[in-house]
Amino acid sequence: MTPSCLMLTVAIPSSSSITELGKPWRLMHGNATCQGLRSRALRICLFFYFSLGALASTAQKHESYSADLDALRQILQKTPSYKDQIAGKKKAAFDALFEQLKKDPIADIADHQYFHHLARLFFPIRDNHLGFYQVVDKKDYADRDAYERHINSPSSLHFPKSKLDIDSLTSALALVPPASTEGIYHLDTFLTIGMHKLRDKEYEGIVLSSKIRVWGHPVWEKGQVVCHLYEYMPGFFKAIYAHPVTKNLILFPNEKIRNSSIVNARFYGYFGGKNYSKTQGQTDHAQLPAGMPDFQFKDLETGIQYLQLRHFSADPIDMQRSKAFLDSIKRLLTAPDLILDLRNNQGGAKKVSKGYLRLMREYVKKGRVHVLTNNATMSQGEIFLLQLMRLPQVRSLGQTTNGTLMYGNNYGRGEKLPSQAFEVYITDLRSRNRLMRYEVFGVDPDILLGVDRDWIEQAIALIRHD
Repeated sequence: MTPSCLMLTVAIPSSSSITELGKPWRLMHGNATCQGLRSRALRICLFFYFSLGALASTAQKHESYSADLDALRQILQKTPSYKDQIAGKKKAAFDALFEQLKKDPIADIADHQYFHHLARLFFPIRDNHLGFYQVVDKKDYADRDAYERHINSPSSLHFPKSKLDIDSLTSALALVPPASTEGIYHLDTFLTIGMHKLRDKEYEGIVLSSKIRVWGHPVWEKGQVVCHLYEYMPGFFKAIYAHPVTKNLILFPNEKIRNSSIVNARFYGYFGGKNYSKTQGQTDHAQLPAGMPDFQFKDLETGIQYLQLRHFSADPIDMQRSKAFLDSIKRLLTAPDLILDLRNNQGGAKKVSKGYLRLMREYVKKGRVHVLTNNATMSQGEIFLLQLMRLPQVRSLGQTTNGTLMYGNNYGRGEKLPSQAFEVYITDLRSRNRLMRYEVFGVDPDILLGVDRDWIEQAIALIRHD
């Protein structure tokens, strides 16, 4: 029987065992006190029985934490980014961090500090393709009964909650300057959080109100902690979010605050790809409108054409669609100016993007290319942009790109830690050294566009002005 089972299935000692427990006391004090001594002996026995079980259970949980931490270090040590970056003083600092985390174990997997501790091992590594997240059990969402069991589990009932007075916090945050990291942020109309400074270079996001429901049940309570931001450079953060619907923890290693928005906090497939923003109900023209197709080509007006590319995915079906689209437009690029929209381009593979690069090489012999980029232009989308920028007659407009292009995942592979509660999305390939300067920082545009006006209209105005 394991120690954890002892805690759950303790058997009450039989009368014979009680008698045996009383024997030493009988020898010392005689029969007159035997019954009282037996009762006291039973209480002592049960106390130690439960205590030993609790200690064994805690030790077992500490072993789980230690095993997860050891496994995580081994996974990270195999990545190209670790091998490139963690050497000399950085390796000594990484090893010291590991030992510090090892000496401060967290017993309960459901304790959010368990995840936070493990996530800190990612912080010294500059690799935004690396992923780390808490595994979601889909069975918990299969039906109403399953979900109700889930939300009444200890881990759900003890979800972290701030002790701050929420009304006072809301009033205080309403007065902070718009450029401050602190403030009130909205995830569209579904979730509103108050971001306050917890300590030096650390911010905490607390739920102020929520409309999100699953199977008829509210997902969030006022005061629950939805995120932490760890600032390592002005405006740059390592972030840990609880997913707005499933509440599983996710590490965002490349978070930034720009134009009063937390720009990378998009939970794809939910809320139309919106992020946390201080401005509610206003259109963010840096983003592609919701519902846009993956590929699009059209004439905007005389002399100006428009080409939109959302990805260079190597998925077989996506590749077929991309090739068919590319073949369909090869002879249509005839205008002297082309707006190439790479906003929200999530990247993909070189073998897909190279066909479009060949097309652009031919086009610039007779026309100009105006490339739109935003913070969601990433990975192969950024590499494609840099290749375009080496061509004549090309300029970029919009925002600085995401800064996720130096490393990648060739096979889309993840690896779970021994506890099976957390998974690492592993990077296994690297790009050329010259791209390292853009990792985290992104590629700046030639011309910055404001977010308060339609970007295609702004691009057309610039073309006309030229």
